[in-house]
Amino acid sequence: MGAGNHGEQYALTFEVMRRLSLSSEEVWMHYHSMGGCLEAFEVGACLHGLVRLPAVDRDMIAHAVNELYDDICRGGRAPYSTELVDRPHDE
Repeated sequence: MGAGNHGEQYALTFEVMRRLSLSSEEVWMHYHSMGGCLEAFEVGACLHGLVRLPAVDRDMIAHAVNELYDDICRGGRAPYSTELVDRPHDE
């Protein structure tokens, strides 16, 4: 994705959010917890393609979405036996 494809980056990032039912506010909170300094309305406007941001900010927002994706998708996995060692009824 070249430097001029910011609109494509916004659209693809927003598509991931839609699939996961993530709100702009959830993304902003995670982005902000990672050290992002944009305001919530700026992140929302970016995600809707209303403002152009520098690549570093767009990538940080994409990173926040990707981390949320990882958290959501890893949440319902089957446990391995080694993860259940504290349970006395295992074997």
